[in-house]
Amino acid sequence: ASFYVVIVAVVSFVYPWRELVAGHIGSEMAFERAFGSRAIAQLILLAAFLSLFKVFNGNFVAATRLAFALGRRGLVPRSLGDVHQRFGTPAPAILLMAVITAGASFFGDALLVPVAEVGSLASGVGWLSACAAFLLLRRHSAARSGMILAVLGAVVAGAIVVMKVVPAVPGSFTAREWVAFGVWAALGLGFWIARGARTGAR
Repeated sequence: ASFYVVIVAVVSFVYPWRELVAGHIGSEMAFERAFGSRAIAQLILLAAFLSLFKVFNGNFVAATRLAFALGRRGLVPRSLGDVHQRFGTPAPAILLMAVITAGASFFGDALLVPVAEVGSLASGVGWLSACAAFLLLRRHSAARSGMILAVLGAVVAGAIVVMKVVPAVPGSFTAREWVAFGVWAALGLGFWIARGARTGAR
């Protein structure tokens, strides 16, 4: 958290924002100008790379375990719920995500930006659903702890969804994001239809 705060603070202090936007200046260049050292800029790039690797690793682990859980539940082909006999890892889910990740890396920003935007909508829908489910369960329970936090979470998540789907809001989906959303939904539907494979095997 401190790393990100320092990056934003230093870059904002060293460069006027108009110059940053017009010159497409990266954070490492701002640090090089501020400290007069190329080594500082390289250190920032290394820290940023490690941060990206951390995010990639976390997302990859989460995605493979999610695919594994969906396979175990029977919401996608059950083969994704298999584990490696020797290592006990969800090998089919890991292989699927590795293939998708390797293929997507060749598209660069053309795919990264739309997928990230659609992912933010999916996160908003997921958070909103979780908060709504919590509130519905608490409604039939005597306990009322966490209700205010769940309401606030639902409001924020709902705002994220509105920001992405309402055209009048800056930063809402463009045609590329809607295409990515349609492809993503079609892939999900395809996996759901294919879930019949090995039904009843467990």
